Amino acid sequence: MQVIEEKRYKLKQFLAIQHSYDGNRDNLHAHTIAINCSIKTETEDIIDYKKVEKIIHSCIEKYENKYLNDLEEFKDNATIERLGEVLCFEIDDAIKEIGYEMDRFEIGETPLRVYVITNELRD
Repeated sequence: MQVIEEKRYKLKQFLAIQHSYDGNRDNLHAHTIAINCSIKTETEDIIDYKKVEKIIHSCIEKYENKYLNDLEEFKDNATIERLGEVLCFEIDDAIKEIGYEMDRFEIGETPLRVYVITNELRD
C-alpha cells in the first residue's frame, strides 16, 4: 500500500467587506470574499481543523463588515489583492506558530476572480 507522507488541506472561510477603488465613498461597494488556505503537514496524519480554523478566523474577523479604505493598511490601496497580501502573511505567520505551513492562499471576490499567492511568489 502506498503512503502519502506530505498532506495538504484546504480550508475555506468567508469575509464580508466594503471598499472603493478610489477612496471615494460614492463608489463604495460590498463583497463577500472567499478565502482559501492550503495547509500542508508532514508530521501528522490529520491536521487539527479546530485550531487552524480558529487561527484563520482570528486573523480575518477584524476586517468583517469594515470599509477597508478607513483602515490604515488599506488607506492608499483598498484592493482585493492588497487585502490578500495582508491576510496571507498574517495567517501564514500564525499557522507556523502551531507547526503547519500555508503553501497556497486564494482570495476571491467572485468564483471567477481569484487572486492567488503561493510559496514561490512569497519567497
